[in-house]
Amino acid sequence: MTHAEANLQEFLERSEGPDSPPRVLYPIFSSHDRFTFEIALNIAEGVDGELLVLDLLTDDTARSEEFTLIGRKLLQTHLDENHTVDAHLVAEETNSPLKTAISVVQQRNIQLVVLDEHTPDLLGEGLRGDAADQMRKQASCDVVSVTDSRTRSGISSVLVPLAEGKHSGLGVVVGGALAAGADAPVDLFHVSEEKDDAEVSRVSELFAAARERLPETIDLNTWHLEAADVAEAIVNESAHYDVTVIGKPTKNSLREFVTGSITTSVAEESENSVLTVQRNGGAGFSFERN
Repeated sequence: MTHAEANLQEFLERSEGPDSPPRVLYPIFSSHDRFTFEIALNIAEGVDGELLVLDLLTDDTARSEEFTLIGRKLLQTHLDENHTVDAHLVAEETNSPLKTAISVVQQRNIQLVVLDEHTPDLLGEGLRGDAADQMRKQASCDVVSVTDSRTRSGISSVLVPLAEGKHSGLGVVVGGALAAGADAPVDLFHVSEEKDDAEVSRVSELFAAARERLPETIDLNTWHLEAADVAEAIVNESAHYDVTVIGKPTKNSLREFVTGSITTSVAEESENSVLTVQRNGGAGFSFERN
């Protein structure tokens, strides 16, 4: 057994407990996106966690040396004096990549999965949910989806539009972790259609609750804007940041499919890279040891 294999075996056998660090998975399906990998790397490093890169091999010919080294090359390229996160590579042969990825999440105690545009599409996903929905439900984990990585020159600023939905808290944690791993500031941003005294007080409480989710060491700013069109305001503000992290809509899938959502508008219209997050429930991914 090589040193790398021994390290991986130790990683896979490590028991759960109060000192077990958060674990992040980046699965490689038909191909990969380098920037999405960097996002997963920064998030894992930002929470002092562990990163698992999963190569999903779909046929016997995929066992070529060139293919199986994709994940290893990513790790070799990006793990240096600037990124020292504990990272490991696993290769799995499969005829059902998404199902296998879900199984790996279940077996390896993964708290967060980072998916890119190469994640398989599902038939009828507009009504029953996409691959990220199935990952969250079946593997009981939190999920980050990078639908279009427009940022190509690194991450120096992160915007988190803050709301009251159940996924918004995960957006704060993911945005904070990404910023910490990239050594960048994170800005929390809330848009109100009307900014009266009661609204200002309510949003101040939102900001305070979000602050509790992040370590004091993170460089954090907060912005509260009044605008009639929330989606348009977020899109306009996103132009000044490298990455926007936003929560998945909380309305049901059928209504979202028919009417659209703020999140969809932001993901489609923003000039930067947009990360859509969804929490499975419970404590979930956080800066605290699990």
